[in-house]
Amino acid sequence: MEQTIPRLLLAAGERFAARSAVEDGDVHLSFAELAQASLRAARAFLGSGIRPGDRVAIWAPNLHEW
Repeated sequence: MEQTIPRLLLAAGERFAARSAVEDGDVHLSFAELAQASLRAARAFLGSGIRPGDRVAIWAPNLHEW
């Protein structure tokens, strides 16, 4: 199977589900929560018209929202 960042993140969400993946101040996300957040973001990108193969850049501070 092709190893992509999204697939690795989903696999980590399954393997390390309850372990802490992101800690940013008072915000703590488990690997499972991070995997689910990535799926919501992907759906939002698709909903805005971005398609597989498109290139996208995000310029943002290093916060849990990204």
